[in-house]
Amino acid sequence: MKKFLMIALLALVVLGVAPYHSTMADDGVKIKINGELRNFSPGGKLVAGRTMLPVRYIVEDPVVKGQAFWEPEAQRVTIKCGSNEFIFVIGSPVALINGTPFNLDVAPFIYQGRTYLPLRFFAERMGATVAWKARQNTALVNFGPKPRLMGYFYYGTPEELDHESLTDVIFRWLETDGQGNLFYEYWSNDNGAARRQATLERARQNGLKVHASVMLMGWNSAGKEKLHSLLSSPENRRRLIDNLRAHAREFGYDGVNIDLEGIPTADRDNFSLFMSELAAALHEDNLTVSVAAPAKIAGSSWHAGFDYSAVGQAVDYLIVMAYDYTTTTPGPSAPINWFESAVNYALSNVPREKVILGLGTYGRDWNLDQNTRTVLYQDNLDALLASPVARVLGFDQASFTPYIDYRDQNQRQHRVWYENAQSLSEKYAVAIENNLPGISFWR
Repeated sequence: MKKFLMIALLALVVLGVAPYHSTMADDGVKIKINGELRNFSPGGKLVAGRTMLPVRYIVEDPVVKGQAFWEPEAQRVTIKCGSNEFIFVIGSPVALINGTPFNLDVAPFIYQGRTYLPLRFFAERMGATVAWKARQNTALVNFGPKPRLMGYFYYGTPEELDHESLTDVIFRWLETDGQGNLFYEYWSNDNGAARRQATLERARQNGLKVHASVMLMGWNSAGKEKLHSLLSSPENRRRLIDNLRAHAREFGYDGVNIDLEGIPTADRDNFSLFMSELAAALHEDNLTVSVAAPAKIAGSSWHAGFDYSAVGQAVDYLIVMAYDYTTTTPGPSAPINWFESAVNYALSNVPREKVILGLGTYGRDWNLDQNTRTVLYQDNLDALLASPVARVLGFDQASFTPYIDYRDQNQRQHRVWYENAQSLSEKYAVAIENNLPGISFWR
């Protein structure tokens, strides 16, 4: 298995692994197409974890504009949408698309005089993006451009980039300082250049857009001093912009990502000005400019140094880091209600087409006796699940987050809050419901 959670959970979310359901669920499944609720009767049904929908509701929808033809003797339905022809037979686990057979997870059936087909199978082959919002029992179908799927690369391996659903990779391996100098955070030894080049080549071979990300953390007094020195000085801002521009040209990046965190409130306008200056310079080279934004909610005083509206005007993409809700006391990293509030805040300040929703694919292991925590990676989680230590697996419905309770060898009580396919699928659904242009992953 990969060392980190990023790629494994990316596959689960993007490929649409459905949450567990019983073999046949009651009616009441709702459908939203391009964000608008459709009223159907009878409604959709859940069968073996798949959403089944009466064929005419989706095919003849004004967005799809298809036609369905029913042959009662053959128990067959033929669907024509544009240049595509679909043939389904009641009870058959095989469908034909333009004459080519495809296997179905759930065979079509008839219920209350309606022919039910698997929604995801049909919609995705018509170019739609499909998601499932479990808390509202709602299937989401968006026809339009596919969302970008951006993965942050941090101390990783080239193999992590071998995933067909990724569109962009953001290489978080650059640092800056108070004077706007640029240097590598890691892989700065003799073999570093070769490792970076091999990773860049792997990304390009996979057809990914590549972005150089530069960081400077201001979570302590020394970091805040550096941020102030950088942002308050026109000379230092210009030095960093020139360095980033030259770096992107040298290595052929498609864009630059800014990850300056803990910006002092006094430097709010300075940071907005820096992002405007940076975007103006990099756009001359046709480079994409994105920024990692702390998650904010309406009425909160958190992160006052980051002006969503002003920064959002300058950049191409504002990546909302919708995680790290709690870092000092035990709790989930991204409780779902807070997560949705962060999305709403972003959309109230930044044009929808610029908002990328950031998902965290990590967890934390909290020592409840000493109130400490460790970052949880894939190997740790695998080891815990495979160990003979007594443990309780749970899922907190209020935050929509899985957890593990256990005692270590010293009998100290722990709780691990992490993410799985079910919790990340729900967060992915928030992005699809709001028709955002993409999501990103921080592992």
